[in-house]
Amino acid sequence: MRPAHPTLWNTRRSCRAVLLAFLASAAGVSDGWAEENECRRAPTLSAGPVLALGRVSAPGRTAFVKDGLARAGCTDPGPARRERAYLVTGDAVILGERRGAFLCATYRSGKDDDVGRTGWIPAEAMAVEPAGSVAVEGWLGTWKQAEAQIRVTRGDKAGTLAVAGDATWGAGDPERVRRGGIHTGGMSGTVAPVDAAASFALGETGSLPVQKGADTDCKILLRRLGPWLVVNDNLACGGLNVTVGGVYRRTS
Repeated sequence: MRPAHPTLWNTRRSCRAVLLAFLASAAGVSDGWAEENECRRAPTLSAGPVLALGRVSAPGRTAFVKDGLARAGCTDPGPARRERAYLVTGDAVILGERRGAFLCATYRSGKDDDVGRTGWIPAEAMAVEPAGSVAVEGWLGTWKQAEAQIRVTRGDKAGTLAVAGDATWGAGDPERVRRGGIHTGGMSGTVAPVDAAASFALGETGSLPVQKGADTDCKILLRRLGPWLVVNDNLACGGLNVTVGGVYRRTS
């Protein structure tokens, strides 16, 4: 029998070590590995790499890869390392951090109540689309995600936007609804977008630049990306656990 190529053997051994580390972490043995390789949260605009728009270019299905396995050396994840969730050719995604041969990707369908899926995807299966500028008209409309809605209209001054949103936490839980345990929040402000990005804080006298807002002020970061409106906040825009952050699709 021909011996395995040294590079291929090292790659397989590396991937096997990663898989064992992942299984140990899942069993409760924590060594920081899972946190270092985590890709579960919604896209962030305040830290990490600049987000990009990507589209699945590989034929057929492309499965998400389990957390903890996205590192250099694991270029060909086997069936045991793949999630059941998958994308298909042509699906658009939001791309964030890259780890070795994998990209952290977020996908959302067109359903208002879809919370989406964020996870590692093989980079070789993705095509990155060039970023483009966004006119004011590209911001306007009603944008929705599960338990939140944002309305964007023209501001009083030319080139500005009036942004208003509201969100809840617990509205999807019938028991919380029954006992009135729903938390609510919201925000409204005026901002002048710069191409595909905008940000503002809500001070005592109204909207102000986000960097001038106090830590206790509601702060909003927005980015138009493909069919989505990506929003981050500082969790100071409403009641406990309430956030207007997330990935929105325009409904009107």
